[in-house]
Amino acid sequence: MVERKLLEEGYFVMPDAAHRRPRLVGSYSAQADEHFFPRRKRCPITFGPVEDRLLSDEGVLYSWTWIENMRYGTMASAGEPHGVGQVDLPEGVRVQARLLGSKGDWEIGMPMVLDLLAVTTDQAGDELCTYAFRPKKEGD
Repeated sequence: MVERKLLEEGYFVMPDAAHRRPRLVGSYSAQADEHFFPRRKRCPITFGPVEDRLLSDEGVLYSWTWIENMRYGTMASAGEPHGVGQVDLPEGVRVQARLLGSKGDWEIGMPMVLDLLAVTTDQAGDELCTYAFRPKKEGD
């Protein structure tokens, strides 16, 4: 059976029994009363200590764009076109990430949820994943 694993530790945690979706790992500064993503070693406002916090797995789409890279000197695509967006989380953090779906699937202001995006496979055939957002569906 294919397993889904983190592409890189420290940015998010995989779904578990308590949460059916992945969760981003951010930081919280009590002195500044602010959340940050990605994680910080110190508060960028007060330079004081921060603590790790799991951020919300839902947000609102602030902005998006469609990316289609062309091979240098040609009109041939260099990779799969995809969406990238900025999603505002309830904690006040704006996260830039890949968007799952097709061009035209997103509207500014729509509810979004965090999901997994398989990037590659390892030698055992397991999927190495990063985080992405997708439109929230009924029943999410």
